[in-house]
Amino acid sequence: MASTNFKKRTPEEQWKIDRSRIHATKGKVMKANPGYSDDNYRDLISNVSDGRCESSKDLTPSQRITLIERLSILAGEDDKPKRTWTKKSYPKRPKNMDTPGESRDAQLGKIEALLTIGGLSWAYADAIAKQMRLADKVQWVAEKDLFRIITALTKKAQKEGWDLSGAK
Repeated sequence: MASTNFKKRTPEEQWKIDRSRIHATKGKVMKANPGYSDDNYRDLISNVSDGRCESSKDLTPSQRITLIERLSILAGEDDKPKRTWTKKSYPKRPKNMDTPGESRDAQLGKIEALLTIGGLSWAYADAIAKQMRLADKVQWVAEKDLFRIITALTKKAQKEGWDLSGAK
């Protein structure tokens, strides 16, 4: 695997990038706060540099980042944290996947109805549970995993053309 060598930016190149960010954010602050003046901006630079400089050009790279962060706060911009995907917020996930109130009895009743329509015994459902390595019998499968057996039976029903007109 070939390694990619990235060119490190020179201080002048980094200053050009930081400068444009500083001035853009300063403009946003002035738009958000009409009373914000250049004197306020100079005071902020002096505060960030601990009184060592009055121009953003004289700031160190870490001080520039601090200045940009403080200006962003003044402009009312929120630093949005990176989104972490949870089971419920995953994109394009069906909204009805985790129906609240779906009790164990209701799920077992659904399995029983599908078995009856297909003319299959509970041993068939037990075999599905065992094949999926959930448990040896459907009765022992955790409530959160019963939907897997329902899905398997529903797919078999669609494949074999069972009459599911009364199913919800």
